[in-house]
Amino acid sequence: MDFKYKIIHLLPGRIRLIIPELANTKEHSAIEEMLESIRGIQTVRIEPIIQSMVIHFDINEINHKHVLRYIGLFFQQAQIELWGRMPSKEEIKKDIFRSLISGVLLLAAFLRKNVKHRPDAFDYLVVISTSYTVLSHGENNLTHPDVITGIISMLSLGVHYILQVAAVTWIVNLIEILNDMRKSKQLLFQ
Repeated sequence: MDFKYKIIHLLPGRIRLIIPELANTKEHSAIEEMLESIRGIQTVRIEPIIQSMVIHFDINEINHKHVLRYIGLFFQQAQIELWGRMPSKEEIKKDIFRSLISGVLLLAAFLRKNVKHRPDAFDYLVVISTSYTVLSHGENNLTHPDVITGIISMLSLGVHYILQVAAVTWIVNLIEILNDMRKSKQLLFQ
């Protein structure tokens, strides 16, 4: 993973960099504090709009090459942690495939009977399929919006409306998958 930056100017004890990665974070004060905690770095100022970072450092304690090394390590680690939380392309493809199957089953269940019917075995199969789709997506399953939506919907609508609950849960899950796709595309093109 390459850390990209451009040195705008370098003076003894001061360096200004353009770092495109600064546009992808809102944690500017945390970055400034973390870098200022390094021995020899006196102040760090980030200008996120122009993606600029100005570092003042004590040339008797640290040189500009070490400053660049620390900054590079920081941003590489931040990028690795961000990638670690993102699902891979293969995981997203599996999520989409499972969601497609659940969507088709939901549609079939809705088309075969009136909305206000007692659930039968096929309906339970559809709910199980949707539940598997929802629970197999992501890491922390119980706090995902789709799971919470399913639980709240089931409690408020009741058992007779399990297909509607499954449909609402499936839609929220599909939105999450599409959001994961959008995020992973943004990371791929950075």
